Amino acid sequence: MGNVISAFWKGVKYKGGPGHYAFILHRLTGIGVALFLVLHIVDNFVILFGEEAFTEVLHLYSNPVMRLLEVFLIFSVAYHAFNGLRVIIVDFWAPNSHVQRALWVLVWVVVIPITLVAAWFTLAPIFGLR
Repeated sequence: MGNVISAFWKGVKYKGGPGHYAFILHRLTGIGVALFLVLHIVDNFVILFGEEAFTEVLHLYSNPVMRLLEVFLIFSVAYHAFNGLRVIIVDFWAPNSHVQRALWVLVWVVVIPITLVAAWFTLAPIFGLR
């Protein structure tokens, strides 16, 4: 187990820098979005068992833990989308590859406000603020 953790940590620290960390986070957010899609298909499949069963499954989404996971989903979708645009710019317009760090900062400048606004609307009902 120690070798697995050591190998994982070496991969994380491999080169560092914005390009490497953007690569890792892009993969993680992609996995998160894919897992959500599987969950979404499964919870929509429950409608076949009747309206009552479907309503019970939907009620799970009002749970505070699920609402927090929704915020992570929103972050994942936003980051994955905007970082994907950054990857397209860097890959297809080679002269712009020297601005990779600036583009990564721009991704964060766009994603953080989107996530914070979405978090407010998603989490406010838990605290009785909306």
